[in-house]
Amino acid sequence: MSRKLASIVTIASCDPIPDSDNLSVARMAGKGWNVVTQRGEYKPGDLAVFFEIDSYLPSDDPRFEFLKNRCLKKFVSKSGQTLKEGILIRTCKLRGVISQGLLMPIGNFPELCDVTDGQDVTELLKVEHYDEVVEALRPEIGGSSIAAEAMGKFPSAFIPKTDEERIQNLGDYFETMKDRVFEVTEKNDGSSMTIFLSRTVDPENPFGVCSRNLRLKPEVENGVPAQWQIVKKYDLAAKLEQINAMFASEFALQGELVGPGINDNRDKYTDLEWHVFKIWDIANQRYLNPNEAQSLALQMGIPYVPVINQAMNVFDELTTMEAILAFAEGKTARGHEREGVVFKSVDDKPFVSFKVISNRYLLKQKD
Repeated sequence: MSRKLASIVTIASCDPIPDSDNLSVARMAGKGWNVVTQRGEYKPGDLAVFFEIDSYLPSDDPRFEFLKNRCLKKFVSKSGQTLKEGILIRTCKLRGVISQGLLMPIGNFPELCDVTDGQDVTELLKVEHYDEVVEALRPEIGGSSIAAEAMGKFPSAFIPKTDEERIQNLGDYFETMKDRVFEVTEKNDGSSMTIFLSRTVDPENPFGVCSRNLRLKPEVENGVPAQWQIVKKYDLAAKLEQINAMFASEFALQGELVGPGINDNRDKYTDLEWHVFKIWDIANQRYLNPNEAQSLALQMGIPYVPVINQAMNVFDELTTMEAILAFAEGKTARGHEREGVVFKSVDDKPFVSFKVISNRYLLKQKD
């Protein structure tokens, strides 16, 4: 399921910011985001269009012209040619208040005349996910350890993509997920990578290596992409054969690629590494329990993402949005500012997972 980057929301509250004559902080029904707006622009009950952080808005839409000076983000090829430009929505701090996302009056969008609260309007307004734009342009802009080329789309009909929902969109969890137990891990600051071995997915070429959205070729003109270097480093094709045989099934391993040339390598790895965070049973269409996934990865000699807590009653201990966002802040196992944390259920109820990104980390990002 693709991320709902632009949606219709109902304003729940709009409170003046102290020491400001013209700014307020707006909150939306059912969401945990705070957005700084012009005072008097909204009142409780109003419908508005909400653009989440990481939204990449079309720069040729005049309705976003007012953002160009601060938020225009261009992609330039290695030869200096401008490939794409758009408006990037990021976390910022205004008058001491963290603002995440963009709210605009629904009246600015006459094409949305018959919308309802909660409706996804991402495609209608031509909004893209910034990370997906970066991934698609990577071979032309460089920036990673030998950029990979696509041989096809991610096989999402068989294997879920790795993008977790953010807690700010899951406000009901503070009630509905009480008493549930979760594994808590670091959210590695790298690049998502999935490998699979499945004749169901591809009878002719059953071993596959994927980024978040694409299946990748094993070679490019100037060498072997980082993802395929990882396959060789950990002997992943052979190990997936062992796992499939062990369980008489077909599996996909999902993890985070980190190291030199990957997403600025903020955790200062000296070599490429891959840390498994989920294992998907393709035949039975379910995730392995995180404890089982960790044990299996380590048994196979594949690193597992750093674990903060093996079994936490999250919503018994962290009872507010502010508390869980504060919990996400901290250092990685390597001593650097962490991107956030990921929660995966370990009880015997239906599998649930979500992420909490550190606001302190987001505010420090420059690109």
